[in-house]
Amino acid sequence: AVGEIYMNDSLGQSIRYNAVHWNGSNWEFKRIYYYGDCSAVTYPPLTAIWAFDANNIVVTNGGSIGWFNGNSVNLDCRTNLLLTGAINKIWGSNTNDLYAVGGAGNIAHYNGTIWRKIEGGTTSILNDAWGITNEQNKTIVYCAASSFFVPGDKKILKIVDGKVDSVNWGKDVRLYSAWTNNENFLYVCGEGVFVNKLGTWEHINLPAITTNSIRGNEINDVFAVGSMGTIFHFNGISWHVISSYTQKENYRVDLKNNVVAICGYYNGKGFVEIGRRN
Repeated sequence: AVGEIYMNDSLGQSIRYNAVHWNGSNWEFKRIYYYGDCSAVTYPPLTAIWAFDANNIVVTNGGSIGWFNGNSVNLDCRTNLLLTGAINKIWGSNTNDLYAVGGAGNIAHYNGTIWRKIEGGTTSILNDAWGITNEQNKTIVYCAASSFFVPGDKKILKIVDGKVDSVNWGKDVRLYSAWTNNENFLYVCGEGVFVNKLGTWEHINLPAITTNSIRGNEINDVFAVGSMGTIFHFNGISWHVISSYTQKENYRVDLKNNVVAICGYYNGKGFVEIGRRN
């Protein structure tokens, strides 16, 4: 997980970290050195992360891309020239197929050699990006677009072969996250949780709480998290409320097999929760 983390050293002095790593037993606080031609700060807050493996991790300070091998970062400054809004999310199918999205509707794609700006047709914030590789070996990336405090688009972008289209949405509802693992289903969340099954949208009947992030293992194993400590889970038959109406703000969720991780904000501090299926 990445962000802005302050911890006191043995002398009581505050030290800024920008990442934490869980090895299965313990947390390790990390100071990822990020100084270079396009970063004037040595240990800046990091806004997004995407890991291909333990030694091939992509991080960003919101402007440039850093390739992190577990020890040091190789800065890639080329995105600074392409984007006018901060990078919010990173997604890639491999190191030769990487997307960075963020504010002002910005999308950039890396093909292993060059970065290219993709015109998304919106100036709203792209809050999330998630992609799949279909049976024709094409990458399809879905982006949830919504601005927070100003008028703007509320739409779902669909990027195929570097070209942007919009998923039929048609609802005046803010969207903060999207997830799928095939072309026939699409889960989105924000002001509610919705699923598109074979082209038809269904609104999931859940407590009316803002949901910030949605991820799954399969279409029958999906988590959505959000405000007021919300944790929702779909088991393939029905949705269950695991947690709600607490003082926590759950920002992001991710899961793999029987482990789910949730990060958020509570009582003036960030937190990460890890859950395991019994």
